[in-house]
Amino acid sequence: METAVDKRYTLEEYLEMEYHAESRHYFFDGKVAPMPYTSDSHGLIVANLIGELHVQTKKTPYRVYPSDRMLYVPECRLNYYPDVMVVKGEPVFHQHTKKMQATLNPYALIEVLSDSTEEDDRVDKWQCYRKIAYLQQYFMIAQDRVYIDFYNRIDETRWENSYVDRMDQEITVAGFRINVEDVYLNVKLTKPEQKADQ
Repeated sequence: METAVDKRYTLEEYLEMEYHAESRHYFFDGKVAPMPYTSDSHGLIVANLIGELHVQTKKTPYRVYPSDRMLYVPECRLNYYPDVMVVKGEPVFHQHTKKMQATLNPYALIEVLSDSTEEDDRVDKWQCYRKIAYLQQYFMIAQDRVYIDFYNRIDETRWENSYVDRMDQEITVAGFRINVEDVYLNVKLTKPEQKADQ
């Protein structure tokens, strides 16, 4: 007998549910899951990133979206709500229904990691995200320590992986420089920062 956990939905069934839902849900491989609880640190990191990028992207071709913007990846039939999405130029949409559309052309995607989502962000989401032809960067940000893991596209199939792990470093998102200390502004870290000489 099929349980609620095992139940699979069509994309159309998911969209009908999502349009009327009071909270947001992911859709992946026929499975529907509620977006998880986010901590104070998670919220601060997202707000810090949105704030920094909003100021720097004014009067540029880039647009910055928080986690209420739906992303659709046709190759995976996946709908997600990335923590931060940066789009270059005019957004390209997939019109799911008359009233629901999802972004198709992210330039950069940023996810803030947590215990409940880290494996998904690092494996399932990344396997799907890298199929997006428009995507050039993917960032995964730890919220308990200073650590940002990121990928930059080299060509159609290759990505360069790097990281930063000190407050005195910076990341470049869609060409815009952000100090790591500004990413973690007011965030109470539970694991000590790694010093440069360690």
